[in-house]
Amino acid sequence: MSGNGYVVVTGATGSIGRAICRRMVAAGRGVIVACRNEVRGMELVRELGGGVANVRCELLRLDDCASIFSFADRVSGLKIGTLINNAGVMNRDYALTECGWEQTLAVNYLGTVLLARLIAPAICDGGSMVFTTSVTRRLHSLADNMLHPNEADFSQLGTYGRSKLALTHYAMHLADEWRGRLRVNCADPGVVNTGMITMHRWFDPLANLFFRPLISSPERGAESALQAAASPYTGMVYHHSRYHPIKKELSCDEAHRRLIADTDELLDQVVRSRARR
Repeated sequence: MSGNGYVVVTGATGSIGRAICRRMVAAGRGVIVACRNEVRGMELVRELGGGVANVRCELLRLDDCASIFSFADRVSGLKIGTLINNAGVMNRDYALTECGWEQTLAVNYLGTVLLARLIAPAICDGGSMVFTTSVTRRLHSLADNMLHPNEADFSQLGTYGRSKLALTHYAMHLADEWRGRLRVNCADPGVVNTGMITMHRWFDPLANLFFRPLISSPERGAESALQAAASPYTGMVYHHSRYHPIKKELSCDEAHRRLIADTDELLDQVVRSRARR
């Protein structure tokens, strides 16, 4: 895998996250299990080697700015080789975080980008960063109110897809910004048999019966992130063993530039607010 040092895996206790952690430990990499549930995190640590010094659990909530800053502070003195941004949610209902962000957007995009920017200085030169995108990004376009959706704008699949589209755009931006120091790629795991595809709707039992047996296993879904992390290239989207430049599907047009500028302005405000405390 790319470089030396720890591999930080967000959403590590989920199905794909666990598969990524297992593969990294099997490859001899140290792993930081980043998760929001300490009990599940410590269970995974024991599963991965039980108290082995190179596997550790750190709490992280991507919908909580204070948690993101605290996590970054705790790991900043460690040698990090790879950050795999695997965590994601697809909420059924509209909800706001304490800092006023829509929660799906906070976890999948804003919190993930904030974490990436805070962790980047700790990643070894030549290291890698992976952002987990989704095939649903292809169903949407960037909207003027991307970062401040109201309840009328919210839909379970739509908000999720737009958050993943925004993340793919920002990954393209970072691949250019950090070119020569870090490799930044996206991983598209495809449709994977995880809890995320449970929509909490009337058709879930039918989907479980007819759809789940046909989709990828978590281990298969993890392959995209593993390929992206090990890639010698930057600015690519990996879907299992296939890959293409992010710029092949996205353009650096006015909507892209506005998203990047608005995101940076919003996150800079968060950083300045914390610095004043």
